[in-house]
Amino acid sequence: MGVYNSIKEQLPKQFSIFQLIGILGVDSQEVRKVRNLLKQFHKQGFIKRLSKNMYEKI
Repeated sequence: MGVYNSIKEQLPKQFSIFQLIGILGVDSQEVRKVRNLLKQFHKQGFIKRLSKNMYEKI
């Protein structure tokens, strides 16, 4: 999980998808990739889903 490890210190305990997009510097065309990454991190147990656009680091 290289991407997760490289940004986990920059994210607050609870973060929105929009904060993550800002940290990664993602343009609007790559938002789907970010959402898919979040799904993967959620499935692996690295983050907990709070609501539609909010996540919490575990």
